[in-house]
Amino acid sequence: MATRSENTVTINQSAEKVHQALSTEQFWAYDVANLSPEPGEVNEFKAVDGGAEVTLFEVLPLDVLPEAVRAMISQALKVKRVVNVGPLADGKADITYVADVKGTPVDFKGEITLAGDDTTTTLAYSNEVSVNIPFMGPAIEPKVGTALGELFNNEGKLAEKWISENL
Repeated sequence: MATRSENTVTINQSAEKVHQALSTEQFWAYDVANLSPEPGEVNEFKAVDGGAEVTLFEVLPLDVLPEAVRAMISQALKVKRVVNVGPLADGKADITYVADVKGTPVDFKGEITLAGDDTTTTLAYSNEVSVNIPFMGPAIEPKVGTALGELFNNEGKLAEKWISENL
């Protein structure tokens, strides 16, 4: 069974600029290079119908993971995350993501609503975390959800910085 979590990230940039960044390969290259101490890579990028489809290979070091997860693994996690950014209309866009943690029984996915105006953008995340370990999974899932919230907050800070330097 999966655990749901929600978090909100505020970016002090216009919805148009945030959407433009999320639809730009250069932003994602910057994101995966800086989100984790060990850089990841943009495996594939496609501009799609006013948005983008991005496949990222990311590395999450042990120290960013919840303690309960660290106790069960011995090395950094390799994550494949596919992000689909929909078109921007009236200051809003729908974004989805699916992530698979290689070699583990952990995966997560979510829907993100981008909404904003000329000065501020909010990304509202609705996440679903699955840890398929009998008896322990339901106890670990909320901790992974909390870690995801922190990760997405950091990603929001990176977006704000990238936008201010590039757009």
